[in-house]
Amino acid sequence: MLSCVDADAHRIARLLTSEGEVVPVIARHGRRTSARRSSDRLQPLTRVTATVALRPSDDLARISGATLVEELAVLKGDLRRFGLASTMAEVVLTTVPDFATEEGLYELVLRAWRWLDSPDNAPVEEVLLLFELRALQLSGALPPLAELPGLGDRARRGLAAWSSGQWGLLAPADVRAVANALEGLIYASSGRRLKSRAFLDEVLSEKM
Repeated sequence: MLSCVDADAHRIARLLTSEGEVVPVIARHGRRTSARRSSDRLQPLTRVTATVALRPSDDLARISGATLVEELAVLKGDLRRFGLASTMAEVVLTTVPDFATEEGLYELVLRAWRWLDSPDNAPVEEVLLLFELRALQLSGALPPLAELPGLGDRARRGLAAWSSGQWGLLAPADVRAVANALEGLIYASSGRRLKSRAFLDEVLSEKM
C-alpha cells in the first residue's frame, strides 16, 4: 500500500503489486459492514493481499477484499522511519505512472520497508538515498555516476560501492549533495518535486 485518501464515502488507494505495477483502486465503503472492514485495512505503508477488478471503462480498479499481511508497526511508530518510508512511497508514485510496471520495484520497496521496520536498524537518510539510487537504476534514469552533478570524488566512491552491493554510510558532508543529485534526477524524469521532503528534512534535523 503506497497511499490512500478518503473521498466522500469511498477510499482511493494506490497499490504496488508483486509484479511491480502501480494500480489505483477504489474501495466503496459505508454501505455494508463487510466493505468498511475491508477498506479499513487499506492503510499506507502496509502489505496486503487484495482482490481487484478493472473494467475497460474505469479509471480506477475496484477492490472487493483486502487482508492485512504485514502491518510494519515499528516503521509507523517512529517519525524517522515513517518519514523515510513515506518518501520511498512517494518516489514510486512520482516516477511510475498508474498501471505502469517496473520489474523488481516491489522487491525493492518490500526490502527497504522491512529494513526500516527492524528496531535493530538505525533509520538513517542513506537508506532512502540507496532506495532512490536503486529505483533510478530500475527505471533506466540513472546516468553514469561520473555524470551526476555536484558530487565530489568521495561521494561518487560511496555511490559506486552501493551500486556494487557494499553498504556503508556516507560522510556527513556528502549526504545532502547526494540527495540533491538523486532527487534532481527524479524531478528531471517526472517533472515533480518530492512533497514529503520538507517533512522528512524537519524530522531528520531532530537529534536521535
